[in-house]
Amino acid sequence: MTIKLETQTIRDIGTFERMTKVHVKDCIRDDNCVYFMVESGKSGIAIGRNGSIIKNVSRVLGKTVKVFEFSEKPEEMVKSMIPSAKSVDVMNDSVNVTIPASDRSVVIGRNGRNIKVMKEFLNRHFKINYLRLK
Repeated sequence: MTIKLETQTIRDIGTFERMTKVHVKDCIRDDNCVYFMVESGKSGIAIGRNGSIIKNVSRVLGKTVKVFEFSEKPEEMVKSMIPSAKSVDVMNDSVNVTIPASDRSVVIGRNGRNIKVMKEFLNRHFKINYLRLK
């Protein structure tokens, strides 16, 4: 599937790849944060020891940086994006995720920012339109 990226997003990907030496599969940029989707098993390399690499990337980009791991299976990708997920059920074009009540606000994010980005990644890669939290 082809994903169209804006010029600034492409620049952010280039900076991220140059600084971390990790290939980016997808990227979403909003006002306060840049979300990178990297290959499975590569997020640790991108983050670096004690987060040193990702802190430098964040400083250079001037925004908060979050890294998720890509997976060919939507269940595994959701677990990468929501580590506290107890169960993930995929049905056609929707995903139901069970999470602890204490993590609900963190997963949703301020003004629903985090959940919107997760929905966008799932829609781009798996044509999943709905993400419900239980």
